[in-house]
Amino acid sequence: MQNKGVIRLFAIVFAVVCLWELSFTYFANQVENDATEVAAGDAERKQNYLDSMLTQEVYSLGFESMTYTYAEVKDRELNLGLDLRGGMNVIMEVSVRDILHLLADDTQDPMFMQALARTDSASTSSQDAYVDLFFQEFDAILAKSGGVRKYADPGFFGTQRITERIGFNATNDQVKTLVSQYVSDAVDEVYTVLKARIDQFGVIQPNVQRLEGSGRILVELPGVKDPERVKEILQQTARLEFWKAYKAYEIGNYLSDVNERLRGIVEVPEEFKKAVAAQSASDSTDSGFDASEFAGIEEDSTGETTEVDSAAAMAEADSLQNMFNPIWTIFSPNLDQNNSWQAGPFIGYAQVKDTALINSYLRMPEIRSLLPAQFRYVKWAWNRPTKGSNFVGLVALAGNRDNSPELEGDVITDARQDFDQMGRPNVSIAMNAVGSNLWKQLTGRLAEEQDIFDVPGHPSQLDGNGKRGYIAITLDGVVYSAPSVNSEIPGGRTEISGSFTVEEAKDLATVLRAGKLPVPTHIVQSEVVGPTLGEEAIRASFNSFLIALIVVMLYMILYYNFAGIVADISLILNMLFIFGMLASMKAVLTLPGMAGIVLTIGMAVDANVIIYERIREELSNGKDVRLAIRDGYKYSYSAIIDANLTTLITAIILYVFGTGPIRGFATTLIIGILSSLFCAIFVTRLVYEWRLSKKAKVTFSTKFSDGWMKNVNFDIIGKRKTAYVISAILIVISLGSLFTKGLNQGVDFVGGRSYTIRFDQPVDITEIGESVGAQLVDDDGEVYTPIVKTLGESSQIVLTTKYKVAETGVDAEIQHKVYEGVKGFFKTPVSEEVFMAQGDEAIGLVASRQVGPTIADDIERDAFWAVLFSLLAIFLYILIRFSKWQYSLGAVAALLHDVIIVFGIFSIFDGVLPFQLEVDQAFVAAILTVIGYSLNDTVVVFDRVREYFGHYHKKRAMSSILNSAMNGTLSRTVNTSMTTMVVLLIILFFGGDSIRGFIFAITVGVLVGTYSSLFVATPVMFDATKSDKEDDK
Repeated sequence: MQNKGVIRLFAIVFAVVCLWELSFTYFANQVENDATEVAAGDAERKQNYLDSMLTQEVYSLGFESMTYTYAEVKDRELNLGLDLRGGMNVIMEVSVRDILHLLADDTQDPMFMQALARTDSASTSSQDAYVDLFFQEFDAILAKSGGVRKYADPGFFGTQRITERIGFNATNDQVKTLVSQYVSDAVDEVYTVLKARIDQFGVIQPNVQRLEGSGRILVELPGVKDPERVKEILQQTARLEFWKAYKAYEIGNYLSDVNERLRGIVEVPEEFKKAVAAQSASDSTDSGFDASEFAGIEEDSTGETTEVDSAAAMAEADSLQNMFNPIWTIFSPNLDQNNSWQAGPFIGYAQVKDTALINSYLRMPEIRSLLPAQFRYVKWAWNRPTKGSNFVGLVALAGNRDNSPELEGDVITDARQDFDQMGRPNVSIAMNAVGSNLWKQLTGRLAEEQDIFDVPGHPSQLDGNGKRGYIAITLDGVVYSAPSVNSEIPGGRTEISGSFTVEEAKDLATVLRAGKLPVPTHIVQSEVVGPTLGEEAIRASFNSFLIALIVVMLYMILYYNFAGIVADISLILNMLFIFGMLASMKAVLTLPGMAGIVLTIGMAVDANVIIYERIREELSNGKDVRLAIRDGYKYSYSAIIDANLTTLITAIILYVFGTGPIRGFATTLIIGILSSLFCAIFVTRLVYEWRLSKKAKVTFSTKFSDGWMKNVNFDIIGKRKTAYVISAILIVISLGSLFTKGLNQGVDFVGGRSYTIRFDQPVDITEIGESVGAQLVDDDGEVYTPIVKTLGESSQIVLTTKYKVAETGVDAEIQHKVYEGVKGFFKTPVSEEVFMAQGDEAIGLVASRQVGPTIADDIERDAFWAVLFSLLAIFLYILIRFSKWQYSLGAVAALLHDVIIVFGIFSIFDGVLPFQLEVDQAFVAAILTVIGYSLNDTVVVFDRVREYFGHYHKKRAMSSILNSAMNGTLSRTVNTSMTTMVVLLIILFFGGDSIRGFIFAITVGVLVGTYSSLFVATPVMFDATKSDKEDDK
């Protein structure tokens, strides 16, 4: 063996580096174990202890440069995914629609708005970028209108922002290029701001990354305790603005004019008519007045009603219209006992549910036309509701021609949570030099400003409290504070108050420090895993990992004797390398990733098995141990590299198309394959070279395995037609089930929300579905009965619904409805706060997931392309390596055979087995893993076929050569399949509930793949070769 010294040095250095990287995880866990002991079950006390340790030295190697605090070791520990640690994972989508509208200066041009509407519709079923779809739709609309108008038209993108860059006469291509660049830059800015916000939030080991080409950003936040709070922080645009606010008495009377005008515009609601009729009936009963006369009808002698007087009916209608007050019915003016306007900027109050209707009234052109000239640019804004209140106040902001505030939040240099003189939480902010100067000018002007009107009741021209002016501080269009200005404020410091809790004030300070988002964003996919579920997943994964490792190691020793011990050493070193590389790369170890590592245990043995079986063949041919080892390794390289490269191809494709936990699975699989190759080919060879140099005995079998599968001679090619019939039956059954029963598609592919809920007693899923369905009713009366399935024990369910699937910002509402539907099924009553907490409690909502319809379509397309590209890549690789298309055809035929049967079994057994068989992203990962594994088997056989053809093609018939090749690799096929199956069955029985469907798919795939590598791939290649030769004749 050449370069032994270099390989030995590399292995030692690499092992030391991996141990060094993993040492941080050890010391971080030590601190957390101490915190658990100190806290004695008190979660808050545990967190306080950990916070106090952040700056404390916990790891030192005696050098100042190698001394680490808890915060530093925590940052460098092995990064566990959300499904193992708990936390949340969201995919945020930048609103490209809003960017386009902003670049066009919020134009309301009908053609532009039509293009946006058509793009909204097209984007739900297309994978093209929103901006590209927009220009496609826009081109079609412009062409239909005659093509006279261009993108640079003043009603479209002929705005100052655009024309300053490319001029007034820019071509459509120039405008499109610039607009696309603006969109890309906006996504970059959103990414930067979100990263800054998350850093401010103090989450350990966050992961923020752009999903290229999609305008989406993935955010993973392990260990988050309050998901709803985080969602609010992430989605908040944080557009901080300072506006002059009109006093209530300056503009309040305008609403009376609005009310009068609306009486002639708005139809009297049926509810109002019924209320008046009920009141009239009550009054007529008391006074002897006949209500039918008020209604304009009377009874004739036959008891039937007839029309009396149309004029009376019209009079009644007018009376109702005059009685109806569109504004005052839903809005309470801020008046005192004397019906004079109260001091301050708040004009009145309304319930939150009525604000949308009031806003629509105030936006009507015929209503805005009533505004006095000095108020024509007024902007209306509502204040932030206080906790527990359902009412908000209306403030009139002094707008201008440019629709710009007096001062914007980009001048903020610092923001922090503080307390006012009364001890109430607020936010203290500091401004830069420019902001300080503008703030000084603004406050000075408002302090000296005289009122516009000489209002009765306020002859001093000061408001009722002797205060001169008000500034409304708004965040994303919501008034957070409206302080009075009595004098000029120098220094650029001010405070924002608004009935905050300490947490709310901290959150506001966080988003202000991080800066504003350039455009709105919304969450299109989210997943929340409670810490309890995470801890259980870790425990289940560790148990399955340990059991699988022990079983495989014992089997290798039992079968290969000393060589089995060497393989076990290689396996342990392989695990060290995998975990060490994951830690050093800051890769995220997810639950599917953990399954990938356990699967790697089974597959890592394959390389050793290939080598050992070849060495045993060489020994049986009479070679001595040294020569047999040399030739065994030499003739195994081709099969090992080909088999692992094909699996590597599918893993890379999975990494490219996957996100979150699935990408974690692909990462561990890639690392595992590379590490396994190094350990099996080089590390084990070093051990044998050292052993032989000591003239020590080396054995490759035991009494149990010595004669195992020697001289077998199955006529597989001769029985291929029987195998074809069996495969055909399985495929027909599978397709039949797929076309009739179908697949249980998860929210990944159909969109929706799913909730994992744990009860304190067994529950009936049918009753839960009916109870929750009664809560999930839309405005049209349609009932959305959820799909409810048991997850593991009968006290744990997964509830899936498509109620309001396309709407954002309704998570809290839907979770409340789910709680209302399930609260009666707990043995011990559970409050909504405890149910939603997703904390350390073992009951309630333990995990949730949301996938919007657009991203569901994208996931489905990505899954299709991932499988298709895998098959294509494999076809091409085998064609290149084996130089004959017949090999590629045989391999792809076997893979299609495996995929169809796995799909079919998932369809047939869904609802039969005691765990979910849901088709989601994890299932796609399983399919690609099956493709890789099946191909691994097939390529090993093909490699032996190629070798035997080189030796015997002139001496023996093709069928004889193929049978010899398959029988020659049969021992390896059985051993590898057995070890892999043992590993998978251990995970299936001892792993967590959430990955059982995933592991079941791989288990079925390994069984079917082992069968197809022998009875489909090679026979199809044989028939294709035979047919091709017959055609040549």
